[in-house]
Amino acid sequence: MVRVKLYGSVRKLAGTPELNLTIREGMVLKDLIRQVVGDTAESQTRLISAILLNGRNCAFRKGLETEIADGDVVEMLPIVTGG
Repeated sequence: MVRVKLYGSVRKLAGTPELNLTIREGMVLKDLIRQVVGDTAESQTRLISAILLNGRNCAFRKGLETEIADGDVVEMLPIVTGG
C-alpha cells in the first residue's frame, strides 16, 4: 500500500487530502497519477510542480517513470506563484 498526500489543486481534483492505495508490482509514478486524477493524467501533470517520493523529488530519480513500492509515501505539490 502507498500513502499519497495531496495539496492544493491536486487535492481538489482527487476530492481528498490523502489516499492509501494498493499498487501492483512494477508500477511507476505516472500510473499512480492516473489512478489518483483519472485518465486526464497527462494534462493534469502540468498542475503538479513537484512529486516527492519518500521526501525526495522524483525529478532527481527517473521522473514519472520512477518505480514505487509498498510502504512508499508520495506527495503531490501544486504549482505556486506569487510576488
